[in-house]
Amino acid sequence: MLLRWLLKLESNFLALQVFCEKAVYHTLNLLNFDTSQKLFVGEGWCPKNRVDDVRLALDRAVRRANAQVPSMVEERKPSSRETPPTYYRINKFTEIFQTIVESYGVAQYHEVNPAPFLITSFPFLFGVMFGDVGHGIIMAAFAFLMILFEKRLQYSKNEMVQNLYKGRYIIFLMGVFSIFTGFIYNEFFAIPLDIFGSRWKYTSESNMACGIDNCDVPSEVLPPLHPYPLGFDPIWKGSQNSLLFFNSYKMKFSIVIGVSQMVLGICLSCVNAKFFREPIDIWYVFVPQMIFMNSIFGYLVFLILFKWLKNWNSEACMSDPTCEPPDLKAILIGMFMSPGNVPPKLKLYDGQAFVQVLLLLAALVAIPWMLLPKPFLLKARFERTKYQIVKNNSDLETPASDVDSHHHGPFNFGDTMVNQMIHTIEFVLGAVSNTASYLRLWALSLAHAELSDVFLEKLLYTSIETGSPVGIVIGFSMWLCATIGVLMLMESLSAFLHALRLHWVEFQNKFYNLHGTGRKFAPFDFAELRQAETES
Repeated sequence: MLLRWLLKLESNFLALQVFCEKAVYHTLNLLNFDTSQKLFVGEGWCPKNRVDDVRLALDRAVRRANAQVPSMVEERKPSSRETPPTYYRINKFTEIFQTIVESYGVAQYHEVNPAPFLITSFPFLFGVMFGDVGHGIIMAAFAFLMILFEKRLQYSKNEMVQNLYKGRYIIFLMGVFSIFTGFIYNEFFAIPLDIFGSRWKYTSESNMACGIDNCDVPSEVLPPLHPYPLGFDPIWKGSQNSLLFFNSYKMKFSIVIGVSQMVLGICLSCVNAKFFREPIDIWYVFVPQMIFMNSIFGYLVFLILFKWLKNWNSEACMSDPTCEPPDLKAILIGMFMSPGNVPPKLKLYDGQAFVQVLLLLAALVAIPWMLLPKPFLLKARFERTKYQIVKNNSDLETPASDVDSHHHGPFNFGDTMVNQMIHTIEFVLGAVSNTASYLRLWALSLAHAELSDVFLEKLLYTSIETGSPVGIVIGFSMWLCATIGVLMLMESLSAFLHALRLHWVEFQNKFYNLHGTGRKFAPFDFAELRQAETES
């Protein structure tokens, strides 16, 4: 038995040694032989901070091989037509976020990297959909244990364990943000937390509650002067209109988050254009996109915030019969269907009709602004320059009127015009569909809360009402299994995938990997080669 094990170990060792030798010779075959000086020349990419390591490695190899001719490392700047591969310095914390980003595509060299934004935005969007203090504590504790025992889990051969191990830090952050939003929603396993004491009270004079410090006339149903300090007041959980209240808040909050993140993506496209010195993309892509997005959906966010901040119970508003919280959907529809006409019940501020007409005109002007100027300006730019001088070992004259200096491809006016038309239509329609797509935050948050309520009331509370110890144990066991199996596994996976889609489709497509020319830096690595061969 021992002999068989030793023979197998020796066979694996020899196979590994042969594999490494083949990989080395395959790499050596990529070198060029200079016949005049009788030496091998190899060209490759190396991060600036690792050049000294390469020199030390070569010196060490020369000493071990007792070579009589030293090896030289010469640095040179890449030419204008050479695009270096993309390389980011990552650690065990940022690795998972960079992996999520690069699953969508590899960035072009020097393009804005969205991974730093994902560190906070991804777990936050997850927390919006999965907000519950209890569920967040379970998730954060599970991830914390994986971080605590990461050295043991690192070499696990179980595929599921390996996937959880790689995502341990993002799972921990998702749990932390779920705790945060759980405090905002005031839910602990679907039970409201009355930490600071409710600011509402019921009286015998009215079926509706009034504020404890504003209840001189209970029939007026006035809100409290000093609201609940953190999150929703616990009394909302048991009220008859709780579903209507939470729906209204979460739907508006989802739109605010979505528009803010999409505007951030458009702003990052300006950063890219500024770095690559493309003023055409700034003035004829970024500016009209910002105008269009903010004229319609930025204005919708303004209406939401204005409606939230206005005191509808002030004396001036109470004395005005037309001073009622308007339906924002009706305002936005009326902005397109009857511009310049705002009914009294839909009026939020003075001059609203003029502002809405102005914003509508700005949105309409932004569409041809996005569509027409860029192709004609690109055509004019390339027609001005007939030839460009390409300096290499010898001077060559290459026609520049057919070459796009930024994208390194042939310039064709017809293709450029069609491409710009597609991008314009995609952005205009996508602005509507992407904003609506963020409503999934509201939908999944509602589904999570309602499922938690159903499991709590039908499984746990019903069993407690029986008064039977056996029934209580069975009910608690069923509630625990439903919480872990449905909410902590299935529901969390659903929220994770939806957060992933929102970042890939709604956020990153505004600025990231627009040309699809990025390629990842892939250095020679025995471990990576062995893993690739194993997977193949």
